[in-house]
Amino acid sequence: MTDPGTARAATERRHHGNGFRELIDELRRLLADHRDVVIFGHKDADGDTLGSSLAFAEGLRRSGHRTWVVIPPPHPDLYSWVPGFQDLLDEPPEDVRGGIALFLDASNVERTEQEGAHLGERAAIVNIDHHESNTRYGTLNLIEPRAAAVGQMCLEIFDELGWQITPTMATCLYAAIMTDTGGFRHANTDQSVLRDAARLAALGADPAAIAGWVYNSRPLSTMRLQSISLSSLQVEAAGKIVWARVTRQMLHRAGAVMAESEGIIDSLNSVAGISIAIVFKEISANLIKISVRTRDDIDAAAICAKFGGGGHRRASGAELRLTLREAIDAVLGVATEAIEHAGGRPQHR
Repeated sequence: MTDPGTARAATERRHHGNGFRELIDELRRLLADHRDVVIFGHKDADGDTLGSSLAFAEGLRRSGHRTWVVIPPPHPDLYSWVPGFQDLLDEPPEDVRGGIALFLDASNVERTEQEGAHLGERAAIVNIDHHESNTRYGTLNLIEPRAAAVGQMCLEIFDELGWQITPTMATCLYAAIMTDTGGFRHANTDQSVLRDAARLAALGADPAAIAGWVYNSRPLSTMRLQSISLSSLQVEAAGKIVWARVTRQMLHRAGAVMAESEGIIDSLNSVAGISIAIVFKEISANLIKISVRTRDDIDAAAICAKFGGGGHRRASGAELRLTLREAIDAVLGVATEAIEHAGGRPQHR
């Protein structure tokens, strides 16, 4: 299939200058020197880390590289239709020690649970990400916070490397971009996102099918969990903060796993008039994960940074080594301070 994305269209898509191209040139040199590449995605895998990783893996294999994709388990059934999903590994192959470690969509190494995976024995650690909070842990860091998804960055990188984008690669990248823009509803949806999505559709991605697989194929247990969790909804700060919890008991009642809680934060964030939405997820008695979404002049990444987390201005997360009650009190305190600091004045956008 002829790629309808011309060099002119690719140039129009770019947010950045020649520095980014120079980094891609360095990536090209590394790939020329090393045959083996292990790709690492982050835990609690989403559509962006999965789609980007699997598209990159196919491109590398087509270029003659031995490539593996490692995603910390459990691998989410929601994305089992993504091409290459069946080949995901839980951990790196034991017989691979050298070569390149390629991290996609991981703001820090801890998110991939691979701190000790013989990384020091690899020739290079390549870090490709779009989170402002990225810790720049790579030998080579390609970071673009203005990109809506790492999948969008991958499309540009593939162009620069001269790779043909196959229909399966297009499907993976479209899934990455669609999911990280919330089905093209989030504030990170701009003309470059829509242009890239249209190009990927022309290259073989099926937008209707992909949307159906992601948004219309959820198991009944997911809906039960959402119903139970939303029944815990609470409102704070004169209606500016809305939050809910997902406990282990709720998971048991719904017959669900924690990965099925992914869409609850979006339901909270749909409430009119709020500035902050928060979901507290009870992983264990003393480990709580939070998902934070913000509007107006509130920075979600700044809130999560108080607890060692990060992400984007409008969508971030963190892990707290606290009980659920302690985490709720601590995070709501910081969120309330953020509202007060902003003057409590919503700025419609």
